Amino acid sequence: MKAIILYSTAHGSTAVCANKIVKALDGQAQLEDLKHFNGFDPDKYDFVIIGTPIYGGSALKEVKAFCNENSAKLLQKPLAVFFSCLSENEKNIDGFLKQNFPPELVTHISICSALGGAFYFTKLNFIERLIDKALVKAYAKSAGIPTPDGKTDFVTISDEKITKFAEKIKAEGAANDF
Repeated sequence: MKAIILYSTAHGSTAVCANKIVKALDGQAQLEDLKHFNGFDPDKYDFVIIGTPIYGGSALKEVKAFCNENSAKLLQKPLAVFFSCLSENEKNIDGFLKQNFPPELVTHISICSALGGAFYFTKLNFIERLIDKALVKAYAKSAGIPTPDGKTDFVTISDEKITKFAEKIKAEGAANDF
């Protein structure tokens, strides 16, 4: 099976997830950052994987633009989506799909998962740290975990979820003889 992972990242957590997915797929995936990618040719791949962080319920604009511009091409191949975010609620994840992807793609996506997220406080400016500190505090309270200090990076990226996501892709690929 030859897959392509098309992603965009704001602060790096989606790139971390994408790289871990490549490893979990035994290196059988090409990795492309949508900020620097042109010329999508679906005939080169058996499977397409799209990754984006979610901020305030929204995917990054370059992911949305790519999906809107290439919807017909994306419908030609099996499609999986992963989100880098703190939400684990299936209802929220379904909402992220419907809010950020064209309807025809939403019904075509066969695998979707939220793989965890990160707040890299050491990379953020003052305003971003203030906002993200409040978000992490609210997340910690709802998850029943100790409140992070807002200075140390806070990472919830799950290797277990990434492995399960990759296994689903491998299984679908095997079922379709890729």
